[in-house]
Amino acid sequence: MQIQTRKISSAPKAFEVCAHGLRLKGELYAKERGLFCLEARLEGEIELICDRSGEAFMQAIDEALVLYISDGFWDTQSQRFEAFDVIECFDGFIDLDSILQSEIESIKLDYHYKGEYHGSAKETSQ
Repeated sequence: MQIQTRKISSAPKAFEVCAHGLRLKGELYAKERGLFCLEARLEGEIELICDRSGEAFMQAIDEALVLYISDGFWDTQSQRFEAFDVIECFDGFIDLDSILQSEIESIKLDYHYKGEYHGSAKETSQ
């Protein structure tokens, strides 16, 4: 789902996008000219790989997100806000599917451990 930046006002606009078992649902609004705020909740289940055992497992996700998006380059020197990262978009559209995919990839790149480790120590005790 893409939303034109020029159609986003200071009044929050609700959205919902889903992919790979996760749902990003929230609101998008203009913070100031050329800067937008996305406040959302990321929920669902995602398949991850345990970094200890190498096994795939399902992990429940439920987290709040606040992301800032600029229409064009974001000049960090002229920030009037606290330091934060800004997603830059250059075609006049905010691509919510791309933002969700980026969050999914970010989760997958983290370290993950399955709730129970099924290694040799557990096997020898049986």
